[in-house]
Amino acid sequence: MPPGVTDAVLDTLSARIAVLDESGRIVEANASWRAFDADTDHPLLPATDEPYLSALRRSANEQVREVATRLQSVLDGDGGVEYPYHADEDGDALVIRFEPLDHDGDRYAVVTHVGRHSESRTAADIHLKERAMDEAPVGIAISNPDLEDNPVIYANAAFERITGYPVGDIVGRNCRFLQGADSDPETVAKMRHAIDNREPVTVEVRNYRKNGEQFWNEVTIAPLYDADGEPTHFVGFQRDVTDRKEAETALQTERDRLAVLNQIVRHDIRNDMSVALGWGNELADSLGPGSADILERIMTAATHTKELTEAVGDLAAILGTVDPELEPIRLDTVLEKEIARMRSDFDYRSQSISVHADDLPEVRVLATPILSSVFGNLLDNAVFHNDKAAIEIDVDIAVDAESVVVRIADNGPGVPDVHKREVFGRGEKGLESPGSGLGLYLVDNLVRTYGGTVWIEDNDPEGAVFCVELQRL
Repeated sequence: MPPGVTDAVLDTLSARIAVLDESGRIVEANASWRAFDADTDHPLLPATDEPYLSALRRSANEQVREVATRLQSVLDGDGGVEYPYHADEDGDALVIRFEPLDHDGDRYAVVTHVGRHSESRTAADIHLKERAMDEAPVGIAISNPDLEDNPVIYANAAFERITGYPVGDIVGRNCRFLQGADSDPETVAKMRHAIDNREPVTVEVRNYRKNGEQFWNEVTIAPLYDADGEPTHFVGFQRDVTDRKEAETALQTERDRLAVLNQIVRHDIRNDMSVALGWGNELADSLGPGSADILERIMTAATHTKELTEAVGDLAAILGTVDPELEPIRLDTVLEKEIARMRSDFDYRSQSISVHADDLPEVRVLATPILSSVFGNLLDNAVFHNDKAAIEIDVDIAVDAESVVVRIADNGPGVPDVHKREVFGRGEKGLESPGSGLGLYLVDNLVRTYGGTVWIEDNDPEGAVFCVELQRL
């Protein structure tokens, strides 16, 4: 390394460093030493033109004379030594280090002043970090890729507890000994690729304890770097996540069963009810006045069954999805389609239903495609729970900068204040309701999934207003 670069490197060090030749004179000193010499009157830096070693020998300070003795021993051919200097002028203890340096046949001594407090604090920090790793609740292992097969050089007690292998059986081996017949090859390859490319990685892999028992191991591997930014070791963190994985498997099994039920409900039963409603409409014109009420009851029950299949299917979608991704949905389009569907479903009693939804503004909200279930259930609710011969339903949209509120008002019996919240509970039904109670439960769950709220107000002069607030895009 060129001399100028060497000097620059020495000047970056906070410790005071000087180099003495065989005559005892200082031939090199770094910036910290020069600054201390210029600004401080200290026994270790006597103000004299004579050689540094000679000045130390003549000092009245016993510690300084001991420093001179040790310096001379290094120049005479002894190896490196240390001397604990009790206190400098600022009251700080020092560790003085003496190292021999042979260059071009000449003998030199390198003197370094290191604050003993800083050194002790560093040692304490290291000890504290070692204790933290030893007692950490997660398994920790450190490996050295410069050694053959990247063996483990450190493992903590938690690693031993998780794997069942004593630390003595772990150190010196590559961690692949935890793998077995059921370890996923793709996951293992992913870890190997990350290690080969000095990249961090987190995986969940099936491993084996010493007794042969399988467990799910969440493994995080990351490279450790030296002061020059070069990767020198790998640290691995292990966490036994078997309980969580088993719970996820059980949940997936339930979701699969729910999907089968959903298919049966939505396909078979819904199709049968559509056929029943179609034939019922065919009968409407051929029945006498006395049979009209009976047909209406049959059609209402069939319509409700069809509505129930939709609710069950949408509930399955909610239960099978965690934190669904929201997307822009045209709210006015959804409302128009659901109003048209409701009119079609209740065509057999269309003479008694009037829906007012004029000039709905074009607006987009954050939701999922099953937003239609929210308003489909609320519109059906306005019919099923209405005891009037002539049903009146009003739909409007209020838009502001950040949200949209949809109000669906009816002229039915209304909802008492004490029940305005509990009707959204699972299985809750209105007075004399033919419904299942799932519709409003579905509405509440979906709206909350979308980051919105739903509530009930009193209509004027009678009835209820179901209000849905959603996030505007």
